[in-house]
Amino acid sequence: MTQAYFEPLGQDEGWERFRATEHTVSAWGPELQHGAPPSALLTRAMERVEGAEGTRISRIAMDILGPVPLGELRTRARVVRPGKRIELVESELEAGGRNVARSSAWRLRTSDTETVEQTVEPRRELPDKDMDSSFFTQWTSGYIDSLQIRGAADGTVWARPRYPLVAGETVTPVVQVMCIADIANGVGAVLDPARWRFLNTDLVTHLHRLPRGEWIGVRANASIGPDGVGTTSGTLFDESGEIGNTLQSLLIEAV
Repeated sequence: MTQAYFEPLGQDEGWERFRATEHTVSAWGPELQHGAPPSALLTRAMERVEGAEGTRISRIAMDILGPVPLGELRTRARVVRPGKRIELVESELEAGGRNVARSSAWRLRTSDTETVEQTVEPRRELPDKDMDSSFFTQWTSGYIDSLQIRGAADGTVWARPRYPLVAGETVTPVVQVMCIADIANGVGAVLDPARWRFLNTDLVTHLHRLPRGEWIGVRANASIGPDGVGTTSGTLFDESGEIGNTLQSLLIEAV
């Protein structure tokens, strides 16, 4: 088994080609990918698009257009709204001749605001010992098993991937976050996965600060409506404190 989420297969007319490995497998089905690896791959593509100097990604919005299968897929990205201070980038993920996911990202020009830095959430401590949360012990999959997990008493789950996103590459800080951010749906779950499916159709991630280090903390809560629709909202941390927030739409179905 390749010790990465994706194997690079080269380029083809502006597309980058990859093969998804078993480490991407979702708990919802053995032939499907978890949302985190595709969202990270789309983010990687957007980060690599040339644009204005001195900018960084501040928001990533991914839409899952259909089941993301294992096997071969390809990505590409482009700047759709150029600018010196603010620009919009888009990427798409294709498998079997169809688009299965897409992302957009705002890239903002950076400047020194360290003297006025502040966040809403307090700093949280990274636990010393690995420990699966009670939720994740109910499920197993290639992706979940690929994570090193630590649970905290305050309900925050800390995680980091055991493998690189793409074989032979070191991930950037933004991609590191996106390798983890989609687990908010699981961390904030309020329904029994043996009785209910709660599939997220998107993932919106805002980052007011880039993470420092490999560990990403996720604290999340789900709200379930009366008509089969829900949402999960989450807060992201590193060992220095809060770094951003996530929001996901949920399709709720009885098993």
